[in-house]
Formats: sequence, C-alpha cells, structure tokens
Amino acid sequence: MRKVLGIVASQRKLANGEILIKEAAASMGEEVQLDLVKLTELKLLPCKACYACLGQDKRCPLDDDLYSLFDRIKEADGVIFSSPCYALGPAGITKLFGDRIIALAQQIDQIWGKPCVIIGTAGIKGWEGYTLSALITYARFLGLNVKDAHMFIGALPGEALVDPEGKKRIKALGQSLFGNSHQPETGRCPTCWSDLWKFPAPNHALCPFCGQEATILPSDQGNSLHWEFGPSGGRFTKDYLKEHFQVWLKGQVQEFVKRRKELALIRNQYRR
Repeated sequence: MRKVLGIVASQRKLANGEILIKEAAASMGEEVQLDLVKLTELKLLPCKACYACLGQDKRCPLDDDLYSLFDRIKEADGVIFSSPCYALGPAGITKLFGDRIIALAQQIDQIWGKPCVIIGTAGIKGWEGYTLSALITYARFLGLNVKDAHMFIGALPGEALVDPEGKKRIKALGQSLFGNSHQPETGRCPTCWSDLWKFPAPNHALCPFCGQEATILPSDQGNSLHWEFGPSGGRFTKDYLKEHFQVWLKGQVQEFVKRRKELALIRNQYRR
C-alpha cells in the first residue's frame, strides 16, 4: 500500500483542488492510501528571518505546525500539491509555507527525490499568472521530484471536472506520480518547467526561477523562432540547494556578527 499525501491550499470545502487530488489518487488504483491535509487548517507562521534554524541540530523556534507537516511529507511515498489562483498567483498560505524553506532545507536529505505532482486551478483561462511556476518552485526547493504539473480551469467548485479533457488530464497526472514523468509542454523551461521567461538582451532568454538560459534564433523557414537551450540551470540541484541553505546562509550570519557595529551606524539613523 503506497501512501500519498494530498496538500490542499484552498479555504473552500470540496474545492476544485481537493476534488482533483482525490481523482488523481483514484487513478493510481486500489493500492494507494490518500492522506489529505488542508494548509488553511494548520497554524503556519511567517518566517522571522532570525536564522536560529541554521545552528547545528537546530529547529525553527516558531511554535506552529511546520514540522508536523514536514513529518507527514517524510512518511508519504508521494505528494500531490494543489492551490487555486488568487490575483494571478497561488493562494497566500502557500507562500507562508514556501518562505519556511530555510528551516526545512536543513533536513532536505530526508525527503530528497520524493515524487510529487502539482495541481493549479484558475477561474479563467489566460488568467493563471505565475501560479503554476510558483508552486513548482516551492516543491523543487523542498527537494521533491516534480513528475507532472498542470493548470485546470474552473471557477465554481467541481467545474474543473466538467470538461472531459480535464478528467483525462487529471488521470494522467495521477498516474505519473509513481510512473513516467510527464514531458513539459512547449514554452516551458526544460529544467524547472516554469512558463515564465526574462529577456535581458536581444535573442537572449533567462528563466528567473532556475537560471536556465536560451538563445532565440530565426528558424530555417524564417517565419518562426528556434530556441537553443544552454546547460541546465543548476539552482534546484541537491548540491546547490545544500550549499545555499546550509553553507552560504550560515556564512552570512557570521558576516553580520563581524560587521554588526559598522552596519549599526547605518541602521541607527533610521530608528525614528
């Protein structure tokens, strides 16, 4: 029996995200046990940027449900994460959770590579904003192996499964959790699957999430563009994440201690 943890970021009861998680789990067969948790029912406090969690064998000092949720992720064989789109981005509770990655990254070895699929929901096609890219980023920061991610359209609870194509797609998403990874659609970053790009120079594209670079050239036919991707962006590799969260940040704490008096001269000017 495989255990799947479904994480829902909606306030609604039986919202589209919850229904889609249950449909995805059902598509995996009877040998799956679904454990559902609603982020909105947990106590998750904002990160205080105190860096207390960076000490040896230290934990975040905030008294909330962060580590109990992390334990449930550790106990699961796979994770399904869903969030609705609010104001062109994922629900705010997902950002509260994502901001606590500094603490959870100190234990990244414990869940590294655990399979995960992402479900985003939006009311209007074309109004998805950066929702899916943000959710994928949170999962990758945790060290989860994102096997599939998709935005489903439906403003009303249950509407996301009215379209037969939606039913077909959610079944495929569920089956990819413990099966083959879904290939990212055209236009997404081939490394992290973001669908957003920056263009810092002519013919030059940059993924703002993982750092993947690409050169954009006219195709041989002359009526379209051809993307030539450089080396994969390394920001979500295990070595990079451990270096950033477990080494560089600790170095910044030591740097602040050394420069405390110097920086205090600047900060004190703004106390009033």
